[in-house]
Amino acid sequence: MARLCVQVIRRFFSILALATLLIGWQCLSAPGVFAANGQTGGSDQPAAVNKADVDHLVSVIEDPQSRQRLVANLKLLVAADKAGQDEDPGLLGLISEKIQDISDDVLAAATALADVGHMVNWMSRQVGDPRLRAQWADVLMKLAAISCGGFVAEWLARLALSHPRRWLENHRIANRWLRIPLVFGRASLDLLPIAAFILAAYVLQSIPLLAQAGDARQAMIMIVMAYVLVRFSLVLVQAILMPGSASIRLAPFDDETATYLFIWARRLTFTGVWGYFLIQALKLLGLPKSGYNFSLKILGLVVATLLVILVLQLRQSVGAWIRSRGTRTALSGKIQALRDRLADIWHVLASLYIIASFAIWALQVKGGFEFIVEASALTLVILIAANLLVGALARLVERAFSISEDLRAQFPQLEDRANRYLAIMHNMVRVVVSILTLLALAQAWGANTLAWLSSDLGRRLLSSTVSIVAVLVGALILWEVVNAAIERYLAGNGSNGRAVERSARVRTLLPLFRNVVMVVLIVVVALIVLSELGINTAPLLAGAGVVGVAIGFGSQKLVQDVITGAFILFENTIAVGDLVKIGEHLGTVEGMTIRTMRLRAGNGQVHTLPFSSVASVTNLSRDFGYHVFEIGVSYREDTDAVIAVIQKLGEEMHADPEIGAQIIDPIEVFGIDKLAESAVIISGRFKTQPGKQWAVGREFNRRVKKRFDELDISLPYPSTTLYFGEDRDGKAVPIHVELSGDAKSAG
Repeated sequence: MARLCVQVIRRFFSILALATLLIGWQCLSAPGVFAANGQTGGSDQPAAVNKADVDHLVSVIEDPQSRQRLVANLKLLVAADKAGQDEDPGLLGLISEKIQDISDDVLAAATALADVGHMVNWMSRQVGDPRLRAQWADVLMKLAAISCGGFVAEWLARLALSHPRRWLENHRIANRWLRIPLVFGRASLDLLPIAAFILAAYVLQSIPLLAQAGDARQAMIMIVMAYVLVRFSLVLVQAILMPGSASIRLAPFDDETATYLFIWARRLTFTGVWGYFLIQALKLLGLPKSGYNFSLKILGLVVATLLVILVLQLRQSVGAWIRSRGTRTALSGKIQALRDRLADIWHVLASLYIIASFAIWALQVKGGFEFIVEASALTLVILIAANLLVGALARLVERAFSISEDLRAQFPQLEDRANRYLAIMHNMVRVVVSILTLLALAQAWGANTLAWLSSDLGRRLLSSTVSIVAVLVGALILWEVVNAAIERYLAGNGSNGRAVERSARVRTLLPLFRNVVMVVLIVVVALIVLSELGINTAPLLAGAGVVGVAIGFGSQKLVQDVITGAFILFENTIAVGDLVKIGEHLGTVEGMTIRTMRLRAGNGQVHTLPFSSVASVTNLSRDFGYHVFEIGVSYREDTDAVIAVIQKLGEEMHADPEIGAQIIDPIEVFGIDKLAESAVIISGRFKTQPGKQWAVGREFNRRVKKRFDELDISLPYPSTTLYFGEDRDGKAVPIHVELSGDAKSAG
């Protein structure tokens, strides 16, 4: 009522606006018309239309431009009135309309239930009236005769075809696809007895003694059609399930499951098909409309009850199947948890769906049952298509990420890196297909997602999503290309197939370059993603600049570390693997960042030094090294012979296949370097590979000691010479020695 009043008011104001527009337009066109006639707006009597007004209106209609303006104004008023009529009543209005519709449907159903008495009266009349009772007896007897004849013909046909049927059932084939011809032959043999029933029923119905006319004949045809449809449906179900014939069964079920499903299919087919056609036959034989509607509702209730019972009986088996599929496809934890939750409550959802469908059909909601059937069919098609699409895309991803033997041999780490993204791609495929499936299901159930996607917001969201995915994929591809190129270069082989030892500088700078690329990609991708999400990145960049300036002023030591480290790396002063001495720390460089370096000392200690603390660097393993030796011999030894022995030892070491690989040039013996207090010092050196001077020195010292022992070359011990002087005649001064008591007894 309120809505009707609103529409009346809108129409009134639309007409009023139209009249006002016409009058105003005329006033603008001829401003002196009303003034000339002395008419005022306060007059209660309608103003008389004079000849001047009529002439002016005629001139307006005859003028093309004026007439076009008038028509345009009228169209605007009509469009405004139509828009007002079609205006969305709002959420409360829609809810009110739906409640009103449901109330009308419930009242109609209650009225149908109240008419059950008419059905009872009709049944009483059919039983009590002798004439009607005789008609029913005649129809039933003729129907029984026709049915018996058809059953006999069907039984004879089945008996004649029993041998080939048994041959097909006992024929065993392992491949399911090769079973299709056998199943088709078995179904054909099952359909022939039905054809015999139809032929026998048709012949018997043509006999004048058994013939019927009018509605009785149509009712008998309904009964025959019901039986044929039931038998045909069961043949199709039996062709799929093949209970008791596992050797040619197409469905992947065991005998127990196939028999169980066939029993329920037969039960539902008998109830639904026989019930519907019997009710239609009774309608033809005079069942009143109220009884007809009541019978259909009872039949629907029975079928819905059977379906709910079937769902409850399959609760555990279907739930276990849902869980096992999630385990078999190796889903992530959250998705598997959702699947487990669905396995626990699927029977509740299915039961509610069946009950809601029955309620919509029973209440005769306008277009409701047709909508449920259409949406359910579309849901089934969408879910099957989504499942097939996921399987096809999964196989495509597997094939795309498969590595051939040649690539595996050329890039040993490529397979591990590909397998790292394989699970991610599978999850992405499932997520994308799931989203598309949800959108399609929402469209099927009336959510109109296509209209939303075609709107400005939907297009902007899709564009942003595609852009973000493209940026992420591009950044990931770039990162993998850079990472793979660096790793391949560092672990590459030469033309001879042997591993190439890259320089320490390359092994230091390339990992740092990889880290810089990663940081740059993260920053750029983050800014692009934030921009696509609608976040203004200009304040973020400005804030980052301010933060950078603050860090530059407040952390001068950090800036010094970065700058000093950059120059050390660019000048190739230090590299990973070098043996360096920085201040009082000596060790091998294990790693470097943009701010610090890490040294491993000989005793295993790790020293982390900021670059700003590096005042000087002593690199002990750059290009080559020297082992400088100084050997002291006794003054009584022949130094030329000793030098010859040392020279020969150096030549032997240089010719040695193991230690000689660490020596670059032959030994250099400089000669007698100095005359010490108790030894003659002979010096020389070995030129060795970088960092190998200590190993060469240790081996050289071992050989010198061993050779000098063999040649009885004396390596003097530290000693002190006492000089007591001489007298004027050149004689030594006598020394007075006093022996102790122990020395006397020993002497």
